[in-house]
Amino acid sequence: MFHEGIETMAEWLRRPGARPRVAAGANGVANLLPPPETSSDGLAVAGAHAPAVLLVDDNPANLVSLEAILGTLGVRLTKASSGEQALRFLLREDYAVILLDVRMAGMSGFETAALIKQRERTRNVPIIFLTAYGRDDTELVNGYATGAVDFLQKPFPPEVLRSKVSVFVELFRAQHQVRLQAELLRQKEAEARELAARAAGHIDRLRDFTARLSEAGTVEQVCRALFEQGLVAAGAKAGAVNLLDDAGEALEIVDAVGYPEPVLARWRRIPLSNPVPLTEAVREQRPIWLGSLDEWQGRYPHLNAHGIHESAIALPLLVKGRALGAIGLSFARARPFTEMDRAFFSALAHACAQALERVRLITEERRVHEELRRRSEFEQQLVGIVSHDLRNPLAAISMSVGLLEKKGELSDGQRRTVQRIGQASERAARMIRDLLDFTKARLGGGIALHRQPTDLRDVVQQVLDEVQLAHPGRHVQVEASEARGEWDPDRIAQVVSNLLANALTYSPPDAPVKVRAFADGPFAVLSIYNGGEPIPPQLMSRLFEPMTRGALREGQSTRSIGLGLYIVRDIVRGHGGSVDVVSSREDGTTFTVYLPLQRRD
Repeated sequence: MFHEGIETMAEWLRRPGARPRVAAGANGVANLLPPPETSSDGLAVAGAHAPAVLLVDDNPANLVSLEAILGTLGVRLTKASSGEQALRFLLREDYAVILLDVRMAGMSGFETAALIKQRERTRNVPIIFLTAYGRDDTELVNGYATGAVDFLQKPFPPEVLRSKVSVFVELFRAQHQVRLQAELLRQKEAEARELAARAAGHIDRLRDFTARLSEAGTVEQVCRALFEQGLVAAGAKAGAVNLLDDAGEALEIVDAVGYPEPVLARWRRIPLSNPVPLTEAVREQRPIWLGSLDEWQGRYPHLNAHGIHESAIALPLLVKGRALGAIGLSFARARPFTEMDRAFFSALAHACAQALERVRLITEERRVHEELRRRSEFEQQLVGIVSHDLRNPLAAISMSVGLLEKKGELSDGQRRTVQRIGQASERAARMIRDLLDFTKARLGGGIALHRQPTDLRDVVQQVLDEVQLAHPGRHVQVEASEARGEWDPDRIAQVVSNLLANALTYSPPDAPVKVRAFADGPFAVLSIYNGGEPIPPQLMSRLFEPMTRGALREGQSTRSIGLGLYIVRDIVRGHGGSVDVVSSREDGTTFTVYLPLQRRD
């Protein structure tokens, strides 16, 4: 039963993937077959050629007949003259179907089929039994028990055999196609996983890079972030940041890393008219991708890049369609820039452009703020100096007016002239006082307060007497009750005077003016009402800002420089209080001051 050089069935079963030794004298059939193409597991790939059919019969004539019948199916036919040789062929190749003679010398067809079905790899290969002897029930049971799919008795019509074999051949082709598609799907899934991993890596590197850029406050810090993190993430060996000059006519290197000094010296300033990748990227506002030296030489034959890089990129720095400059990156090896690469590098350049624009805006904002601060400080110092220096000549004028008024020999015209001079000097003195208070509030520690027990009713009455001297034709209604607190009486008088003068100035001569002063809970309340035109809405939001004045009536001259309400608010706040205003055509205009009765430190 066992031939020389043939392994036992137990050995054969223990070596499912092995390639058995072939007996030199086994009819020479195995030696005549070409070696089939094999897959990674050592088995032949049936799809590399036409499907194979294994013919097993110990009668050479029967093999020839089977070959003639099946030759038109377009399949490869492998002939085995024994069960042992069939088993060896099954180690080497997959078959669409096996035609197996039942009664053979040595190992019978049933024994061969039983061993085939025991092996995992060949368990599902369909087997059609062939026999030249009469079939009995025992043989049929044995045949199907060993895994046969059909049982044909010789002689049989060739068409029947071809039909049965063709069914299994087409089924094998379909199974093979399914396996190929599954393998292709696995490859696509592996590629998708690899792309997803690369994309996740790019996203992580971009996130880290943008976080670093968010901390950059200067152009140098942006460039350092690009070179220390961006170049590593991009895999570049060298890079340079080039920004447009103030005239927008040339690119200038602001920072670079990895390039030899002679290269930097040559390209430190590049006119936009110069046909190089960086200027082209800026002019056309699109990246320039050069994956190899051949591609570089084809586009820029006048530029020798040998020894500098093998591939390069020029990335424009764009913000809202406006070019700031360009980034140049050089690589040590040629590389095809994939769509993912291009998206990554474009995002890198966009992040740099945004950071550079942010730095530019911050720098410009700081410059403007510093300029405004210096200008404001100079103006305030100038106002303080001028107003201080004007007090001496005004004091001399006031003294002269007083001396002239005491002389009795002045004519009526001369006395009126002296009075006008005195009134003018008093107005100038008030303006200077306001300017000095404004200067102290802005440049110093605020308006100085000298607190002492004060009754708001007494202050209102004192100010009313003084104001009515300046407005003899106006009538002011006063409702005042006791309201005592610890305030600076001179400064509170200044508040009442400014608000009352404001009400008289910006209301018609016949318009009512009312002053109320009273205690209300923890506050002393001062309200001054006038029935004139309402304050324009556009003026309300900046009414208490310095240099703000309302519109004067026709023929009325200004007696203010627009600091009165600003000083009122500053004095009231200094006492821990507040001031507000309501104004409408129906209800007139009312300023209301709230002063705490108890001191707040």
